[in-house]
Amino acid sequence: MESRYKGICPLISILIVSSDKETADRMAEVLRGEEMTPSTASNREEALRQLDKELPDAVVLNLDPPAGWQPELCGQIRERAIAPLLVVGKVGQELALARSLDVGADAHLFSPYTPQIFLSQLYALLRRVGLARPGVSGQFDIGTLAIDLFSREVRVWGRPVEVTPIEFELLRCLLNNSGRALSYRSLVRQVHGYDCSSHEARKLLKVHIHNLRQKIEPDLQKPAHVLNVRGFGYLFERRRSRRDTLGEPIS
Repeated sequence: MESRYKGICPLISILIVSSDKETADRMAEVLRGEEMTPSTASNREEALRQLDKELPDAVVLNLDPPAGWQPELCGQIRERAIAPLLVVGKVGQELALARSLDVGADAHLFSPYTPQIFLSQLYALLRRVGLARPGVSGQFDIGTLAIDLFSREVRVWGRPVEVTPIEFELLRCLLNNSGRALSYRSLVRQVHGYDCSSHEARKLLKVHIHNLRQKIEPDLQKPAHVLNVRGFGYLFERRRSRRDTLGEPIS
């Protein structure tokens, strides 16, 4: 059966974490059929080594028996990467699946499943973060704030605002993951291209986030878009604030 998605997002990289080699090989074969680039890890240590070396576009975690370590791995993945995380489990593993969602997974899938269902779930997650999104212009109008990801233009109250390359990359990452909390560490890795401790990442981001807020927030004391997630990182809120409906301020 010809894929509905093939060619939409070539060169997408997917990390498959599974101690079951046969399952990992089947998943990888399906992904290669979509012109994606799969890699595999058979245990937690190997998965974390690969994540520290290179960030994938998405992660698929198979809850293999006894699955004692996998839910905790979700939190470790989320600290390192902003990539969507799909957890696959079986009937009887509901508690492990629920725990995985609590600590960082984005969606789950019960096996057995068809390749079409597997791909549909994966593509749904990729679309949420701006990948595999055909027909979308990359333009976002969020009340007083307008952003064009392709032309890299930012406007507030219809007026162009100059942002630095780092500020724009932060905005792009946060916007493409609207509503998802992104860790300090994962943001630094995505924007700056290197890894550091969560404490160091927080200090590094603090100035950039402050400057970005000064440029795009209606009220710097009560941010409406770039929000703090205490002790973890930041998230982007796309819902229009009440201030967005009041009209442009009188100058």
